[in-house]
Amino acid sequence: MVGGVGPGLSTGGADPGRGCRPAALSSVGAVSDTSKPIKPIKPIKPTKPTKLTKLTKLGGPTEYRYDHPDAAMLEVFDNQHPDAPWVVGLDCREFTSLCPMTGQPDFGRVHIHYVPGRLCVESKSLKLYLGAYRNHGAFHEDCVNRIADDLVTVMAPRWLRVFGDFAVRGGIAIRPLALRTAADLGPDELDACRELVGQHDSIRRAGPDHLTGPA
Repeated sequence: MVGGVGPGLSTGGADPGRGCRPAALSSVGAVSDTSKPIKPIKPIKPTKPTKLTKLTKLGGPTEYRYDHPDAAMLEVFDNQHPDAPWVVGLDCREFTSLCPMTGQPDFGRVHIHYVPGRLCVESKSLKLYLGAYRNHGAFHEDCVNRIADDLVTVMAPRWLRVFGDFAVRGGIAIRPLALRTAADLGPDELDACRELVGQHDSIRRAGPDHLTGPA
């Protein structure tokens, strides 16, 4: 769990959209006062390696399954930055399932965003898990909520959003949205999660180039 603004997130009192700005120089080409010794920069301690011994799908033989999706297919690894607020965005552009009544295929795009707690979901296992819906009969609404519930089961995120953008069938496009929050999520942490995911959404819509501006 992260600390600061509520039990898990912190903005440190700074504007998260502004980041760290270098101090302005008094004039162009100004240099440091050489009469004062320059303090050496302390080396950054390397991040402790994550224990990955329980990951069996990444780097190993791949067994594909196209029905019976199950939370046991998902694998997780330790969040290496538990004291910092951050968000993960996962975009499955080729999600397919079957209509439980007619057996006809449904096609859609599943967007997953979560603020991690102690664990993160491993992406290859997520790919195989989502692929197991291909011959699985379920309504769009059930698929989206089941994905959300299974992700909560295996990694207990602080905040999770699953959005299904399905292709039109019968003249109607169905777009379910499922939200899940940790039981102890306070209002300050909730606001911080929303702000963090909102920034992620803005960058995704505008594209990463707008962060640096014109050349």
